[in-house]
Amino acid sequence: MSNYKITLKPVYSRPASTLPTGVTLPSDWSSLAWHQAKTYEALQDPSIDVIFNTALTGDGKSLAAYLAAMTQRTYTLATYPTNELGRDQEKQAQGYKAKFKPQHDPQIYRLNAAVLEEFIATNKIPSKLEGLINRADNSEILLTNPDIFHYIHDFRYLRRNKAGKGDNSDRLFQKIDNNYNLFIFDEFHVFSSPQITNILNAILLIKHTTPGKKFLFLSATPNELLQEFLSNIGLRYNVIDPVSQEAYKFTNEEGWRQINFPVDLIFPKNLEPSLSSNYSWIVESAETIILRFFQENTESKGAIILNSIAAVKKLLPKFQELFAPLGLKVRENTGLTGETEKSKSVEEADLLLGTSTIDVGVDFKINFLVFEAADAGNFIQRFGRLGRHGGFDTYQAYALLPNFIVERLFEVDKHPLQNGDICDRITFSNIIRAHYGYINEFKQYPKRWG
Repeated sequence: MSNYKITLKPVYSRPASTLPTGVTLPSDWSSLAWHQAKTYEALQDPSIDVIFNTALTGDGKSLAAYLAAMTQRTYTLATYPTNELGRDQEKQAQGYKAKFKPQHDPQIYRLNAAVLEEFIATNKIPSKLEGLINRADNSEILLTNPDIFHYIHDFRYLRRNKAGKGDNSDRLFQKIDNNYNLFIFDEFHVFSSPQITNILNAILLIKHTTPGKKFLFLSATPNELLQEFLSNIGLRYNVIDPVSQEAYKFTNEEGWRQINFPVDLIFPKNLEPSLSSNYSWIVESAETIILRFFQENTESKGAIILNSIAAVKKLLPKFQELFAPLGLKVRENTGLTGETEKSKSVEEADLLLGTSTIDVGVDFKINFLVFEAADAGNFIQRFGRLGRHGGFDTYQAYALLPNFIVERLFEVDKHPLQNGDICDRITFSNIIRAHYGYINEFKQYPKRWG
């Protein structure tokens, strides 16, 4: 089976020409990125309710999100769609705190369902409502997930008796919303229409009960459905888009920061649109392609990101046996992996086998990637894991796409790619969006449930 191959150029990010008022950088930093400064300025603008930051993966959207918390005492509640991403961003926030050394010493706490249950049991707190209030009272930066954010604003944690009496409806959400000035929604492109509706309902509640709050959405893959809904409900939003402002270049510019390294991207031909076809390719290529890459490129780190937990479970012992003679560690990271093992897997693995728990935002250093993708956004997200960190001689990825997608890209009339092409990431991402299938966005859902 032969392959198609293209090469993606490196990417350089434009620095901000000046620092925003009130921002002092750590002594070893020369500047902010253009989009970081613009995001900070938008957060200070009273005429803007919602900010979208669509900077490329690896360009520091996390700092754009937390810069106000580190410099202006902006109490922040951030939501992350996966526990793994929440854990990764907690480390990022702690790192910024160590760098910026804010005088007010913001306390940072990560909260998901399991952590909340454990916190309540350990501290003998009578209810989840009381536990959430306790954490909000003691956390200037609170990281959680979209479900908890929705449950708070959908009154799920309130106590009710048979007579319909109990907690006042605003007891919890008003307390939370009064505490925080900035609400962050990371990787919003993975939100489904119901999740978008839930968040918009919460934003409307906040807007009408505690006005003046800011909402920041972060993703390298814009969600047009969300922007359409925001316009419909009268919220004023601003899009910070480095691509449209020519804040990226693909050749080295003095003072510009390299955020992506060159990557060879390979498309195997003739893969059927089935899980078994991709699984068979991985098994057949385990020695001839995957193991050989690690043999020829010592000190490499890699990941295989699949849609199926079952496939990961089946492949794990095969790769562990194959890599053991080289002294290389193979680990898994899926929705069924324990919390402790998840944390260790990202840090320890030479080859990481995982699912969507690692494709969303997690910052791990790899130079080899094999991945499946369900749609254009999923492709861009997973491919974006590769090429973000220096220290490797080569970067290589294999995209396991159905044959009809590969044909659209390389074979049918007016196909956009040629074997051997050298392409920039912006153009390539647009090609993927134009020629890949899209999942149903259920645009009518908010009319029924919004």
